[in-house]
Amino acid sequence: MSNVKNCSAVIFNGDGSWEKKDDFDIPKPPKGGAVLAVEAVGLCHSDVAQLNGQKHVPGEVSPTVPGHEIVGRVYDLDSESELEVEIGDRVAVNIVVPTEPSDVNPFGISCYGYSFGLDKAEGLWGGYGEYMSILPKTQLERLTNDIPAEELTIFEPLSNVIAWTSRIRWSQKMKVVIQGPGHMGLTFAAMAKQMGADKVIVTGTSEDDHRLSIAEKIGADFVIDVSNEDPVEKITDITGGMMADLVVDLSSAPLVPGLCLDLVRYGGDVIWAGLKDREAVPVITDNAVMRGITIHGGAGGTNKSLKEAVEILNTKEFPTAPLLGEVFTIDQIDEAMAVLNRTTANDAVRAVLSHTHK
Repeated sequence: MSNVKNCSAVIFNGDGSWEKKDDFDIPKPPKGGAVLAVEAVGLCHSDVAQLNGQKHVPGEVSPTVPGHEIVGRVYDLDSESELEVEIGDRVAVNIVVPTEPSDVNPFGISCYGYSFGLDKAEGLWGGYGEYMSILPKTQLERLTNDIPAEELTIFEPLSNVIAWTSRIRWSQKMKVVIQGPGHMGLTFAAMAKQMGADKVIVTGTSEDDHRLSIAEKIGADFVIDVSNEDPVEKITDITGGMMADLVVDLSSAPLVPGLCLDLVRYGGDVIWAGLKDREAVPVITDNAVMRGITIHGGAGGTNKSLKEAVEILNTKEFPTAPLLGEVFTIDQIDEAMAVLNRTTANDAVRAVLSHTHK
């Protein structure tokens, strides 16, 4: 451990504003727990909803230090820790951790980056901080040292994809449509190709030119700009009229869940996983009923899928580099949030915060 006593973190206030604070105390390990020196954290669209105060995980609070796609090194361990890691290990953090039920959070689980406020210990419970506290019973999985930490933050979306695809009747002849070429959609596309899908089709808009080009680089067989092409007509042509076996919504557009039902075959599967910021979504449910479509809600990953995601990344065969996007330091948080909110001219697949430690 170093002699540095203070560190920096970004705080989401829950009202659309954020701030960087430089005088956090480096945490002491909770009883049975650890302290992590965060190397990198991925930013995703759900962070935008959180920034604006929308609550979508158990016990979510504001203000808080956010960040849930966390890669770091074990910095300190409590003498009674049973986390099965050693100081210096690089690990992926499962954001879901068992905790005692309370009136505020009766579920018996909490989520790093969401459920802990600034009033609990040193207040560092998310990856937007340079250091963070780790509770006992947290799942920590060792990651390779041979890939940059910034690239390895893809473990969390990959874990989600693995959990979702485990529910699908998968075959080597699968035709998969992924709507929304953000970091989740592109991770799904890459994984579908690794799982042997016959055709992987990624859709986006004219604003997604860069992301659609990345989709092609990681193996998508077709990309569709829905601003200029009718996706129903295009996928009818690609599939010879059979339509897709699996259609995934990873878009923020309210019309996409209904469109999924037009693109999937009779008896096929649909995954709804794109957050719409609680906007009303028009869906003709008769399309699902009359065509025997199975709809799955895409929430988070599981302990098992996280372990599998890390195992895949540790093989060094997953396309982490093209899925990286732009990397920012904590002093560049304004630029990082501009990329996340897509309010800058330079588009990127992802935005990642990278922390350096003295």
